[in-house]
Amino acid sequence: MALKLPRQGEREFIAAYGIVAVYVAALPDGGSLVGFSRDLLHSLLTLRRRWPGLHITAAFWVKDRSEARLISNEVNASLMHDGERRLLLADAKAAERHVENVAAHMGIALTEHATVLTRARTAVAYIEERIAQAQAAGELAWFNAAYRAWRLEAKRQGRGMSYAEARARLRQNLFRQILTNDVQINPKQIFPPLQGIDFSASG
Repeated sequence: MALKLPRQGEREFIAAYGIVAVYVAALPDGGSLVGFSRDLLHSLLTLRRRWPGLHITAAFWVKDRSEARLISNEVNASLMHDGERRLLLADAKAAERHVENVAAHMGIALTEHATVLTRARTAVAYIEERIAQAQAAGELAWFNAAYRAWRLEAKRQGRGMSYAEARARLRQNLFRQILTNDVQINPKQIFPPLQGIDFSASG
């Protein structure tokens, strides 16, 4: 059964949080694959270029990439492979159990995918409410002004960014603000560097 993958806002929160998933993917006719990723959707789309029909069946989240790599490498080294398709001979369930066993042996804590999704959804809902309240109170005037200034200069230089993308960047920075206890967000943290735009005096 395919796993429910994080949506855009949830992916932004996970990226800001810094956690990484050890995932199990499988083909309908058998064979599995174990890897690690911070963005499951991006990884799935990449994998499907090589193995059409592949779907992610499970994901276990760890604190960083080094832990995820340790687990993934050990699982792949200890299970037999199909040399022709370059997939594991173990089915998805067996691969999932092996991931859990390897993590336990290494003393690495795994967080269930459903738990991470719930936390991410809660964070996204909180941030969206906070943005809506700030918008209603006129507290996003600095952001809208910065976006207009950046967009006008970017257009002259043949570049661009939609308002939706700018809002996504704002969400990402609000996630980081919550997770790191930053006091203030500066436009320089949101908008890509652009010749002719200087946000150094903004805040």
